[in-house]
Amino acid sequence: MPRKKRAPNQDALGHEVEYLKKHLDKLWEHAQDASERLQDIEVHTNLLTRLLTAICVEKLGMRIGVLKRMIKKIEKEAIQETQIHHLESIYKLPPHHPTKKPHPPKGEGEHRWEDIS
Repeated sequence: MPRKKRAPNQDALGHEVEYLKKHLDKLWEHAQDASERLQDIEVHTNLLTRLLTAICVEKLGMRIGVLKRMIKKIEKEAIQETQIHHLESIYKLPPHHPTKKPHPPKGEGEHRWEDIS
C-alpha cells in the first residue's frame, strides 16, 4: 500500500509541537533550579536570623520582648514599603521617598508668641 503524503500543515504542526516540548523541558529545568536557589536562600536567611538574634540577646543584652517589638515594627515598615512599590509599579509612578516635615526657622516661633500676647 502506498503511504499517504502528510499535508504541509501537519508537518508544521509537528515541528511546532516538538519545539514547544523542548522549550517546556528547558522551562521545567529553570523552575527546578529556581526552586533549589530559593531553598538555599531560605536556609541562609534562617541562619542569619538566628545569628542576629543571638548577637542581640547575648552580646548586646537586649531583652526578648524588646527584640520582638523591634522585629514587628520592621516587618510592618517592610510591608508598607512593598505595598508602595507595588502600587508605583502598577501605575508607573516615580519612586516614593519618605519626606521629613520641615522644621520652622528658630526665630519664627518667637515672633508668633509676640503677636499673640
